[in-house]
Amino acid sequence: MDFCYVWLRKLVGGARPEFRKPSTRHQNELTGNINMGRGFDHFTEGLSRTLLEAVVKLKPGGPLAFTYHHNQLEAYVPLAVAILDAGLVCSASLPCPAEMGASIHINGTGSSIVDTVLVCRSTGRFPRRWLAPDATGLAEIVRTDLEALSEAGLTATQGDIRCVCFGHLTRLVIWHLRKTWDKQRPVLERMNEINTWIKSFGGVSAVLSSLDKSFSRAVRNQKWKPQCELRETREPEDEISF
Repeated sequence: MDFCYVWLRKLVGGARPEFRKPSTRHQNELTGNINMGRGFDHFTEGLSRTLLEAVVKLKPGGPLAFTYHHNQLEAYVPLAVAILDAGLVCSASLPCPAEMGASIHINGTGSSIVDTVLVCRSTGRFPRRWLAPDATGLAEIVRTDLEALSEAGLTATQGDIRCVCFGHLTRLVIWHLRKTWDKQRPVLERMNEINTWIKSFGGVSAVLSSLDKSFSRAVRNQKWKPQCELRETREPEDEISF
């Protein structure tokens, strides 16, 4: 964020207290940072408090939508815990190109440029076909997402595909644990329950294995040029309510 901040600071000036510091860094920022003694449990507790505050402002059925991105599945565990603690269901997990492939720190690397847009609600409905019963079923959902991304000009790399899988696994674990979730338990127990369910599902490795050549033949490094194409689908959906 410092890259954006320094330019905004030049435009806004020192009149606003939020822009008086030379950097966005703050000792109380919510991060998982081993060097600062902040593990994933610290990040989970902070993220849970944040979403609990946010959900108070939601109308019944109103969406809480945000993007999330990380190259490791373990970083999605705090997110799943926080959403469950807030009493929300993840009604959609939508892959969306975020960073340009030509970014200085992305170009030529295996990092992902795909964010996941997570839409969370306390009540609502979503397509029944999104409830994959196993890794093979989830692979078909991911394959559909990859086809849509391809139409938009993005040839998904292996890193991109992993991130798409992470988003859907997060959505599914929230759905399956929502009715028995106890947010009063110690944070490590809640995190362990998320990990246990994902492991029982087969984890990301099972999904990637089911994707077969769609993953193994995917390129490793980024090279994306956006195209101006838009496709809308209006087919009726068999939806499930919650």
